[in-house]
Amino acid sequence: MVQACSDTDEKLKPEWKIRKTGYIAHLRTATPSVALVSAADKLANARSILTDLREIGDELWTRFNCTKQESLWYYRAIFDALRETLINPSLLSELDLVVAEIEQLAREPLVTAREN
Repeated sequence: MVQACSDTDEKLKPEWKIRKTGYIAHLRTATPSVALVSAADKLANARSILTDLREIGDELWTRFNCTKQESLWYYRAIFDALRETLINPSLLSELDLVVAEIEQLAREPLVTAREN
């Protein structure tokens, strides 16, 4: 299950965009159990991103091996792919809400809790 939910098992990982595009394509044809585990994992990750974005602002994006725009694209594309798998509608709805809030906050200048 973990292997089916991973973007690669190669020791020398392919370029970020290639890995993520391939993973999104994989999700569109994933079994319901793989799609469900992936959705739960991505929701947990998105919630962490949202929490950290609120706390530290755009500094968050330096943690990733991609740009802010690529991260935003990835999470929206994950949602779009999972929507095609017909898994738990409430889980998908929550993922959509969290990703939408990340997208909104990423467009706005943020005042972090440390600046208040």
